[in-house]
Amino acid sequence: MTGYTIYTDGACTNNGQANARAGWGAYLVNPEGKTLKLAAPVPLEQKQTNNRAELLAAVEALRRCTKPGPITLYSDSQLLVKGANEWLPGWKAKDWKKSDKKPVDHRDLWEQIDQFLQERDVTLIWVEGHAGHPGNEVADALADLGASGKRIQELGAMTATA
Repeated sequence: MTGYTIYTDGACTNNGQANARAGWGAYLVNPEGKTLKLAAPVPLEQKQTNNRAELLAAVEALRRCTKPGPITLYSDSQLLVKGANEWLPGWKAKDWKKSDKKPVDHRDLWEQIDQFLQERDVTLIWVEGHAGHPGNEVADALADLGASGKRIQELGAMTATA
């Protein structure tokens, strides 16, 4: 293995409601084949939405890719993948405004994602959620744990199922 493989996911209970609680999860495999499972809630002072959790998962996972080499990030979030692969240049050119002239939501996270894309060899790939992709299923379970308030940082060895 020559680079990182990452699966990320976000979750939010009661998304869009006052009592919403969001969390994120990430499953990383580093160039040596070692794994890292991460989960955490979205901080309470931040907007509690599934979309914020999806973006935060990517930021937190990418921050942990400290060794050189390509990074492949898989996500079931169309917002994350299309945003990074298609929309980001237009948002930046329009001073962080969308085509409807409204500000881009979660600009703080998009700016961090943009920085990673400029500094590293990052490829984002969309995978269908809940469709049996083992790494995505691990990230999904971790995101659910994060939304429930749990924090996880677990090192391990790559398994045949992930």
